[in-house]
Amino acid sequence: MATLLHILYFLLALFVTLGLFVISFLLHELGHALVIALLRGKEAVLEIRAGSLTFYRGRVLRVGILPIWGYVRFAEENVPPSDWRLIFVAGPAASLFTAYLFLILHHFSAFLGFPANWHQVFGIMAMANFALAGFNLIPIPPLDGWKIAESWLPLLGIHLSKESRAQMNKWGMIFIMVVSFGFVAFHGFYH
Repeated sequence: MATLLHILYFLLALFVTLGLFVISFLLHELGHALVIALLRGKEAVLEIRAGSLTFYRGRVLRVGILPIWGYVRFAEENVPPSDWRLIFVAGPAASLFTAYLFLILHHFSAFLGFPANWHQVFGIMAMANFALAGFNLIPIPPLDGWKIAESWLPLLGIHLSKESRAQMNKWGMIFIMVVSFGFVAFHGFYH
């Protein structure tokens, strides 16, 4: 009976952790969507997606159970470069905001009546959101840092076609996955 209880606690912790990560990804993407809506109108946001293996599908919003990737789809070609910078810095800014919310929960978890182990959960989620913000600012396609850097290319006389941007995003994603899996394979999860 005790083993079954441990398994149930483990599964509950796993689902809560996945849920907190999906919420973090969702808040990041909602940061982008908010700025798009403010600059271009609410109807300019075509799709908001956070996570894979979709369990919630709304008119514009899709939320998955696995916190692997997220994006906001909008008519990028109709947006001036100055607006691109605001849109793509908004996701990392939302991640920083989320990180500080988790940090506040981490520091006041006992006062707020959370069980002792939640103190650690909130601390880990704060670090994860700081990492999400920083990672997304790396200028590698298709990350936000690349989108910000790409917005400056027309000033240098460089105009990327839709096809070349799609290829760069594809190869950038492959590069990120290979490096990420290689790092975990070489160093482990907790290095």
